[in-house]
Amino acid sequence: MRRLSLVATATACAVAVACAEVGTAPDVPAAIELPPFAYPSVVVGDTLRNEAGIATPVRAIVRNSAGDIITGATPTYLYADFLRDTAFLVDATSGMVVARRAVSDGRIAARIGASLQVLRPLIATLRPDTADAAANPSDLILIFPDTGRARAQANTTREMTVRVRSRQTALPTDVNGWLVRYQLLRPANPTNDTSAAVYLVNDNGGASTLDTTSSGVASRRARVRANLFPVAQGSARVIDSVIVQATVTYKGRPVAGSPFRFAAPVIRPASQ
Repeated sequence: MRRLSLVATATACAVAVACAEVGTAPDVPAAIELPPFAYPSVVVGDTLRNEAGIATPVRAIVRNSAGDIITGATPTYLYADFLRDTAFLVDATSGMVVARRAVSDGRIAARIGASLQVLRPLIATLRPDTADAAANPSDLILIFPDTGRARAQANTTREMTVRVRSRQTALPTDVNGWLVRYQLLRPANPTNDTSAAVYLVNDNGGASTLDTTSSGVASRRARVRANLFPVAQGSARVIDSVIVQATVTYKGRPVAGSPFRFAAPVIRPASQ
């Protein structure tokens, strides 16, 4: 009965956190976590790297029943879908991951003891070596009064879209799970402060400067606060521009075609 309780409890835990009914000694594992990986994807033939291009292993966190980290714990790592395919090779001790073939739904597992396991998805993809961007967004005519989220879509630019591809195959192939970083250059907002005149958002209106490609495509929008833009306000009709830069890198260096600059004309009607 004790063994069944352990298994059932571990199964009921979240995907990225596993736990079980165990002893209360400080060196006895009670939960295991697998934090987000250094990057959402790995290039086939390469190891998992962070955004700067540094090879980075996966690392699990093991806690005791009091929630304290057990520093001497030694989890085991593996590719959870090894019976299905050979997309990843994982060093059981170090947590280093190498991609062997493209797959969009692989899972890496970390285990400790007989009942604690945690899973996290990882994508194996082809090397990104080219990127291109869609045309600049169309004019944005500000609408007043700007009441915040209820009118956010009205005062938000169209998508600023980037497509990432690989030319390793006969035809260019979309690269999935690749990060595209956006930066607001004009008006400058390096921290993406949501109280500023302009900030970057995702499709749901949430503040965001980073997107992950799906079918090779990433995008972000610029949210303009009508009452604050442009900074120099007046009664006359004003046309200004929001400028956003998008960057795609591999091993810390921009891929061909990157970075891109989007210019979105913003029109403030007269007498506003």
